Amino acid sequence: MLEALHLDAAERPVAVLLDGPALRLRRAGMADVFAPLPRLSRVVVHGPRVQWRTEALLACAEAGVPVALLGRRGALLAVLVPMTPPAQRRDLAAALDAAASLPGFRRRLEDFCRAETRRAVLEALRAEGRGPDGLDLRPGAMVRLWLGAGAEGAPAQAAWTLLRGLGAAAVAEGLARRGVGPQFLARRSGCFPLPEMLGEALVLPLCPALRALAAAPQEAARREVIRLFERAAPCGRRDQMLARLAMCLAAEG
Repeated sequence: MLEALHLDAAERPVAVLLDGPALRLRRAGMADVFAPLPRLSRVVVHGPRVQWRTEALLACAEAGVPVALLGRRGALLAVLVPMTPPAQRRDLAAALDAAASLPGFRRRLEDFCRAETRRAVLEALRAEGRGPDGLDLRPGAMVRLWLGAGAEGAPAQAAWTLLRGLGAAAVAEGLARRGVGPQFLARRSGCFPLPEMLGEALVLPLCPALRALAAAPQEAARREVIRLFERAAPCGRRDQMLARLAMCLAAEG
């Protein structure tokens, strides 16, 4: 559900800046607050002590978010209305919000995550020059195939745990930047582990490379996992994945 943002600077001035897809609200002596534009239906400005950066106003216009200006006594002075507001909000936060009210929402999330995981496994196999015939393509089975099991595979499995954590963190960051924070997601999905599942799919193509770390000292292996992750440019891949999720939910909504 889209929400209105009320900016009241009666007690102390507030500066409205732009930070990616979100408004950053800055008050002296307080931590900054972020208001993702995809979550906003409108912004209401109370009084003259709200200080806007022009790029923040332009971002509201581009996102289809009107800005209402109220005077000192609360009277409406003006409304800045986008020239071409979006006919339908198809961003990820709005798509999740709409899809969560329909039957089978959790199943759709599960199906999407399975499809992304399969996509990642097939990508890793292509990079190795192998086909999927005769293989168990479930992620756990493929990780055991690539890294080994038991004591022999323990060092590489530890590196895989770290890599999965990096993937989950990257997805959680991407969701938050799109207005889908942990509480938003938990309320609408019943605590579905979306960052963890999509994070695993994000890094699965890197899993075979971890075999080379089996004999490395623990700290050296950790540093190499981080380098491997960052060299793979995960943010671009993550953004493509989240765009596919938004389109999938919007199409079924």
